[in-house]
Amino acid sequence: MSPIPELQQRQIDRWCERRVPAGQRGEYTVLSRWRGRIVTLVERRAEWAGDGPAERPFAQLRYGLDEMWSLYYLADAGRWRPYPRSVPEISPVPLLDDLDREASTGYFFQWLSPC
Repeated sequence: MSPIPELQQRQIDRWCERRVPAGQRGEYTVLSRWRGRIVTLVERRAEWAGDGPAERPFAQLRYGLDEMWSLYYLADAGRWRPYPRSVPEISPVPLLDDLDREASTGYFFQWLSPC
């Protein structure tokens, strides 16, 4: 059993599904990859020129032992860093809202189209 409450898992997965507009679902998807208390959000683009699908992680949600969620971004050199404009939250939803607000800044979404 996952240490992350099932309701919160569903909230994250629903956010991923809603992140891609219906008209662009053939072009890319947003996935959640779960490992223990860490959820990595990944954009997966459709296959291009026979090279296979391209994937890029763009954010991590971390569920601490204190049962608080934190948001991380992928910085230079492939290291995850705490996102400086957010604070730990009891639910992942406010952090997912932060991701939506930052869609146009390039902080997280370098490939994704804003919704």
